Amino acid sequence: MKAVVLAAGKGTRMREITDAIPKPMVDVGGRPMLWHVLRALAGAGVREAAVIVGYKADSIRDYFGGGENVDLKLSYFTQEVQDGTGRAAEPAREYLSDGPFFFTFGDILTKAEAYADMARAFVETPTDLLLAVRRVDDPCRGGAVYTDGDRVTDIVEKPPQGSSETDLISAGIFITSPVFFDYTSRLELSKRGEYELPDAIRMMIEGGLDVRAFELVSYWRDVGTPEDLAGAGKDALELEGLIEDE
Repeated sequence: MKAVVLAAGKGTRMREITDAIPKPMVDVGGRPMLWHVLRALAGAGVREAAVIVGYKADSIRDYFGGGENVDLKLSYFTQEVQDGTGRAAEPAREYLSDGPFFFTFGDILTKAEAYADMARAFVETPTDLLLAVRRVDDPCRGGAVYTDGDRVTDIVEKPPQGSSETDLISAGIFITSPVFFDYTSRLELSKRGEYELPDAIRMMIEGGLDVRAFELVSYWRDVGTPEDLAGAGKDALELEGLIEDE
């Protein structure tokens, strides 16, 4: 199974930290954040990955090259305009056309076992999209996920605080097939002026496709702010397996 990793953005919430480097290259425990993402995918058996680059892309290409330092064969694709996550993977559409693939972000930290468990669940119960979810007090920071059993019935991006009737949030990782691109290519700009990934998933649901939730119980962190970054650095010191030898 291949993977696509979004690493095109600057990360404006990181403030001056990302003035010189793209957000996925920010240091976590002595390695770029993206290094941990790619190593976890490799540890789960992924052998090839598309990295979507944009802001200061050369820093990513120069560090990772062909992927030898993360045990992956890497290919790079450019998101020319950073206009949201919904269509960010479009440049790699042909590359990903030969079967199911992981979709994840360069600022989502988790362990290889999470990816491996998801891949196993996808093989055992095939679906059009298997979405990793987490339980939180309030999913206002991300996509609030509504389910009926393990079937996803709706996803709402960044709902107002205290308004959600679910405690599930999208973990920013999923497995899908190339059918995914039939929906991302039809996206329209949201009220925020971006192409939103949850809108594509909602379109899949409304189109009758099977979208299921996979509750992620192993280590996970969305590194969106300097405070999150500080927490990730602490994790790197304390969690066995987050920092691995080359």
